[in-house]
Amino acid sequence: MKKILVCVGILFLAKAAIAAPLSAIMTFESMTLTSDGVKKQTQFQERFIRDTNVIWTERIVPMAVHHDHVHEPASDHEHHHDLNFATAGKWIVRDNNNQIKFAFVRSDEKKIIAPRVSEYGTLGFDGEWETAYYLVNRAALKKMQILKKSSAEGTNWYEKKDATQFTRILWDERKEIPLSIETTRFDGTMSNKITLALTPAPLTLPWSKLAAYQTIAYEDLLD
Repeated sequence: MKKILVCVGILFLAKAAIAAPLSAIMTFESMTLTSDGVKKQTQFQERFIRDTNVIWTERIVPMAVHHDHVHEPASDHEHHHDLNFATAGKWIVRDNNNQIKFAFVRSDEKKIIAPRVSEYGTLGFDGEWETAYYLVNRAALKKMQILKKSSAEGTNWYEKKDATQFTRILWDERKEIPLSIETTRFDGTMSNKITLALTPAPLTLPWSKLAAYQTIAYEDLLD
């Protein structure tokens, strides 16, 4: 009986580990060199959390400038809608029928902004669960060349080249998540890099706090 209980306990812990949300801090870095010799560099971070059928990303705004991004409600004499969603939470959910819903969340306003499916593309979401959940297309990844480059146990470097640029991905085979994605032009005029640092998932997941939020249609902001 003890052996049976131990086995059941091990299976329970294994399932719990598999089902645990994956959380990471993503650092985005980009560089462009213009034709007039000006180098432009940008960097920002986002929090990324994924559970079985939920994905959440949200910009990390440093406290020094956080007050600049608080949305003030419009007065009775104003008719203004903020269409900049850079700092809003991005919430993607897949239901049992594999239908995907995408919305923005503004926690300071306690509002959920829900676009129509036809509007997803113009708002930065291509509607593909694969690339939103894994950050890369796994089928395309497996067609890339595995590099003989040292990496941590359970990870591999993949590379793809064409005439103008290369893409390298450090892939965690067990967690199925890229730890680094880099695309660089050979002529040095452009580079983009995303680095993921895995972190413990928050005890309270952000989408579990939305029950009292007001849901409005994105199209209502366009009038």
